[in-house]
Amino acid sequence: MFDDLLALFEKGGWGFAEYRRNPRALTCRSDDGSLRLLLVRSSDVIAYVEHGGADMGIVGRDQIEEQNREMIEPLDLNVGFCRLVVARPEGSSREGTENRALRIATKYPRLAEMHFLARGIPVSILKLYGSLELAPQTGLADQIVDLVATGRTLRENRLEIVEEILPSTARLIVNRASWSLRNRTVMEIVERLRPHIPPKPVISG
Repeated sequence: MFDDLLALFEKGGWGFAEYRRNPRALTCRSDDGSLRLLLVRSSDVIAYVEHGGADMGIVGRDQIEEQNREMIEPLDLNVGFCRLVVARPEGSSREGTENRALRIATKYPRLAEMHFLARGIPVSILKLYGSLELAPQTGLADQIVDLVATGRTLRENRLEIVEEILPSTARLIVNRASWSLRNRTVMEIVERLRPHIPPKPVISG
């Protein structure tokens, strides 16, 4: 979703020629020097903001919920829309797994476990970091819990969505100290971005 976010900031009046020249850089400044971007893994954004490595950050709701953090979230940016879903091999069922825990492969162990336990379904969670679609094909897992946008990768691997756990979009989050001590600057950024936030996506089917 980085390209969409960069376009959003550019509409807000910040240019990033430095990044355009060197998109592999880990940091860059806006053309006017007022913002410094840190490019980190999505799973690390909350740590940078929470512990003061950055004043603000942008991260998906999925990460906020998985890491179980109560964050200051002044804006839902309505970009990077995706869904955390349960998927299984096409045409499969729970037959043969009634007398044991359902094996679930996922990058989201907390959310996956909460989802199934709320339904009274015992599960064995296997945390993987990529290529989750292979887990059911190799017998490593019965189902997976993963983030999807269009669902194309699931269909290509003959997996079907069983249910949705939660929708996710990019959220602007703010360090608590920065919210208090630099509130005027933070709110200026928020108000410059707000008019350019796209409408919420409409999903059917």
